[in-house]
Amino acid sequence: MTTTDSERATSTTGPVRDVTRARLPSPTNPAVASLGQLRSNRARSGPSRVVDGRPTAQVEEVLRSLPSHGWPAGWIGRRDRALLVLAELAGLRFEQIASIAARDVTITGGVATIQTEGGTTVLRGVDDNLLCGPCALARWVHALDLTVVYPDGRVIAAVIARAVPLHSDSPHLCHSNNSITELTGKVALLPPIDKWGHPIREVPPLVLTRTAGSRGVGARPLTGGGSGAGLTVSADTAGRIRGLEVRLTELLDRGSGD
Repeated sequence: MTTTDSERATSTTGPVRDVTRARLPSPTNPAVASLGQLRSNRARSGPSRVVDGRPTAQVEEVLRSLPSHGWPAGWIGRRDRALLVLAELAGLRFEQIASIAARDVTITGGVATIQTEGGTTVLRGVDDNLLCGPCALARWVHALDLTVVYPDGRVIAAVIARAVPLHSDSPHLCHSNNSITELTGKVALLPPIDKWGHPIREVPPLVLTRTAGSRGVGARPLTGGGSGAGLTVSADTAGRIRGLEVRLTELLDRGSGD
């Protein structure tokens, strides 16, 4: 786990807002212990594509408005930024996003490599840090890692509360060492959140069943990107996918100018 100077885990003896969250399951928890075997059976082969990381004007407006500091606004803002990057910059479908574990994303050398059921997407960064997709993913993965290493919630709250505001010329985390702990690598990259924005981390990444005629990576429709053709999902899984779709719609509405 690595941090920037503004995001180091500091002492939490000072006052911190009330943070009461469920603890992470231990590595021996059946839901976690079985996850490695489940994911080892998932296909990670398929076409590879390189994506230009420049956002549309609408997405740019939203990205510039999302906070990365302050608690809990910075936590929610980082997750929202990661969702926008995966859906709008990388062009992944919602069920693909829901199935990504933290270890499926590698960020180094200014690019993010994302492995999904449909193949591999290589997302390029841009100079403006507020718009850089790989940096947004690195910032979120770092925050997610802190919730695993320090599961009581106080450390992540203190770190994000004291983080320096993000600017266009902020240092690029996509060129740093973005390694994470082994346990963090097994959890869902975008876990469902409760009404306070806290992650429901007991839920592992979705394991999707591919059927004949499934679409490759990058085939997410512009609208109605729900379950997707060729992938079998349960009602519970569909609810999680729908949650991502609803949240993305809410974010894009901010930049619609309506």
